[in-house]
Amino acid sequence: MWCVLLWWLPAGCLSNKSTAAEPVTRLQPLLGTFVSITVYAEPIKAQTAIDAAFSEFRAVDRLLSIHRDDSDLAKANQGMPVSAELKPVLQKALAIARETEGAFDPTIRPLAELWGFIKKEGYRLPTKSELQSVLPKVDYRQIMLQGNMLIQDAPGMSIDSGGFGKGYAVDRAIAVLQRHGIRHAMVKAGGDTRVIGLPPGLDHWAVWIEDPRKQGRRALIKLRHGALSTSGNYENFFEIDGRRYGHLLDPRTGYPVQGIGSCTATADTCMESDAYATAACVLGVTQSQKLLGAKVGFRFLLFPETDPQDPLKVVETDRFPGSD
Repeated sequence: MWCVLLWWLPAGCLSNKSTAAEPVTRLQPLLGTFVSITVYAEPIKAQTAIDAAFSEFRAVDRLLSIHRDDSDLAKANQGMPVSAELKPVLQKALAIARETEGAFDPTIRPLAELWGFIKKEGYRLPTKSELQSVLPKVDYRQIMLQGNMLIQDAPGMSIDSGGFGKGYAVDRAIAVLQRHGIRHAMVKAGGDTRVIGLPPGLDHWAVWIEDPRKQGRRALIKLRHGALSTSGNYENFFEIDGRRYGHLLDPRTGYPVQGIGSCTATADTCMESDAYATAACVLGVTQSQKLLGAKVGFRFLLFPETDPQDPLKVVETDRFPGSD
């Protein structure tokens, strides 16, 4: 069945006749999305490495899931000690929050729960008084790591891994592939992708970016190294009176981001590109370039300001890889 689903990927899905010059690709549902792993290696070596990479995704679920009470993150949010495995992940997430001046804020969870975006059910439009009561619980500056404890300055604060968890899992999968001797691979989890090496005979990996309007107008990005992530309000959203409310929330106002169909960001690691893409949707084109343009490439798809039927406006920064 998976081979049928993967008609768009390189030939060689689960083929026992693959050679090092042919890809081995497998797909599994993990972390609430589909994860695909493509490697170029001898069949037995490839399958062993891919097995280990998928195991990393399951390990990250046990570490970071906010949908299970026994995850390390859930325990830390409940006031239990932060595990040695979790601590550097939270340190990195809070560092990115500072770098983006809070546009990426891992404490966004109380707001996301208020809107109904965590469980993707029970969507609702909060009242202004509800937002005012929840906003003080969303501020990366009011939460810190002291030793092995997560200290919250405001009651009810909580870390949400939604803006960095899948990217972190992709990084772990790439690391384990490298430990198994894999030199050419692509790992993709939903909108988060990271590559190592290049496909034999090619100068890039083909990564397709979703059309926010779901009209089949996907863009081909030629990724040669590092990571790439896309954030947008076209998957987790609801509509009231013809207006769309998406899951990308501005932590400063409490309301969903408007005007941006999606943003794709590139970085050295996928945890970074995941968080930067979220931050850029909040910051917009100008401020994203000002804060992060020296190290991050961006591709924005902007909704038209007048006629909603007009084409989306594409804005690409200098550091963004080529697209077709």
